[in-house]
Amino acid sequence: MSQLSKRNALSLRREWRLFDQDRGTPESYLKLCNRMIEVGEFLLAHDVARAALDRHKNNKELSQRGAHALCKAGSPKLATKLLEELVASGGRDVETQSLLASAYKDLCEYSTSEESKFRYADLAIARYEEAYNAQIQKSSGKVEDLEKQYYPCINVAFMHFMFHHFDDANVYAKKAREICLELRKKGKDSYWIEATEAEASLILGQVEAATESYEAAFKREDAQPSSIASTRKQALQIAAMFEDKSVRKKMEKAFPLLGIVACSGHVIDNPGRSKRFPPEAESEAKEEIEKALEKLGARCGYSSAACGTDILFLEAMAERGGETHVFLPFSKEEFIETSVRRAGGNWVSRFERVLDHATSVHYVTNEGYYGDDSLFTFCNQVMLGFAAMRGRGLDEDPNLLVIWDGEPGATGGTGELVEAWRDEFNEPEIIDSKDILAHLKEPEPVRVHSGETRPNFKPSFGESNLAVRSIKTMLFADVQAFSRVVEEKTGAFVESFHGGISNLMGKLSQPPVFVNTWGDSFFAVFDSTEDALKLALDIRDYFNKGTWKDLLVEGEMEVRISMHAGPVYEEFDPILKKRNFFGRHVNQAARIEPIVLPGSVFVSETVAALISFGYEKYDFEYAGNLELAKDFGSYPIYMLQRKGYSEEDEEEE
Repeated sequence: MSQLSKRNALSLRREWRLFDQDRGTPESYLKLCNRMIEVGEFLLAHDVARAALDRHKNNKELSQRGAHALCKAGSPKLATKLLEELVASGGRDVETQSLLASAYKDLCEYSTSEESKFRYADLAIARYEEAYNAQIQKSSGKVEDLEKQYYPCINVAFMHFMFHHFDDANVYAKKAREICLELRKKGKDSYWIEATEAEASLILGQVEAATESYEAAFKREDAQPSSIASTRKQALQIAAMFEDKSVRKKMEKAFPLLGIVACSGHVIDNPGRSKRFPPEAESEAKEEIEKALEKLGARCGYSSAACGTDILFLEAMAERGGETHVFLPFSKEEFIETSVRRAGGNWVSRFERVLDHATSVHYVTNEGYYGDDSLFTFCNQVMLGFAAMRGRGLDEDPNLLVIWDGEPGATGGTGELVEAWRDEFNEPEIIDSKDILAHLKEPEPVRVHSGETRPNFKPSFGESNLAVRSIKTMLFADVQAFSRVVEEKTGAFVESFHGGISNLMGKLSQPPVFVNTWGDSFFAVFDSTEDALKLALDIRDYFNKGTWKDLLVEGEMEVRISMHAGPVYEEFDPILKKRNFFGRHVNQAARIEPIVLPGSVFVSETVAALISFGYEKYDFEYAGNLELAKDFGSYPIYMLQRKGYSEEDEEEE
């Protein structure tokens, strides 16, 4: 089987949709979960494990896989809690201990304070050493025993090396390599054995030997994208410790990447507009796209599906056997009318074909266009955020490919996207549309733009109080245990609750455009997603650090906070006598709040994507594909936190 085939996650997603969960055995769930982990579908793998545990409770292997998937998805804190519970219940086997150590290792890497870093490092080393020593003590020299030794051994070496315990690192690196050589002698070989030998050589300073071993590992039939990503991350961390900076460059060149590429660009020209992408330029544009994809090693693509650049990109990715993830700003039918059909020809059938073959299709909203160009911008932001999230799980920076004439363009256009990308990531791969035009044999005369190409939005909400739709971020906060507040102290609670939030809002750069309260609840609507993120965590901290016991008959008081972003309607409320906000996306934010873990902030996948693309102070952990309140449906949900793991976060636990 080729690497390309292994990396294609489409069949796995379809297999999960068709999977009979009620009749599935633990073994069948495990098989599917492991395959998803192998190709880097960590979030989906966690959901599979979670669904399996609902039916096969206390299955250790399923718990291990679920925690492992969480760790790979960038949720080490949640994974740690699961694994600590597993260890506490008697799961002190090498796999559980090593997975817990790996989660501690990630927490060490993400921590922002030196104290926290060293604490997690000590925990990781202790767990790895316990797992290794336990196997050494009971080892009979058999293959199955040796296979349980090299993984914790090489990771002990890695942790010692990263914290400058070079003598200890060398001792364990030599032991790990000896174990791998012994396995080879016994006829056992695998990607991880080869990769472990390479890492041991790198720790020992044998760079050339390490490079050869790494390259040999990547060529193996059992090499998988997630395995390579994990190996690459650790190798680059080791290489960065060398005084010789060329070592890291050698490692970077040695490792293959999944090749994550987001794409956008000009659409086929409308009749009557200045020539930018005429139909006769299609073949050359496709050729340039194919060249760029080969250069970038593209195996995983993210794009919308408008006529022109988008569809050409999706077709080229499909021809390469890669994944394709399609993002539409509004309903499919209206997208066809605004962005596909107007080009004529067979573009609609091609659009349908790329959606049929897509690995996934995402809608910013299922509503219509209504002349709202901001949806195109928002769709681009979400799409790029998803690409960044995929790269996060594989420790790989995504790339941006555009067909662009270099002009600023309109709202939601390519120019806007390029500038946003440059601010957050690397220099995009640009195909100059002017060069494509220059190569056309018979250039057409430039035509003057005339008339609108998109339908006008004509609201029908009354003559005086017209509803306006715009992109907003919504925040809901609700206090748990309000019903246990001592009656005569209700006023004191409301004063503290509302007064505290009011003080926090005063510290924002942009206050909410709308707020509402009702006793123990708070609702706010923001133009600024960053201010919404800040307020959400500030409210969480205010409650988690406050003294509320004196107000209660019994128990503790905690807050649940939820966030979502999307297009919502604004209309004059005749009861409140002010503008109010409503719509499905407001409802979605509200339906997340009841399922929030008390003392936490849960956000939608849309917000997580926006964080990935533009808000470096904030981070998140995957909580799972959860059922929202009031039968709203199941959605991927994330736990919001500040970037890194500070001592402040430790106190919150």
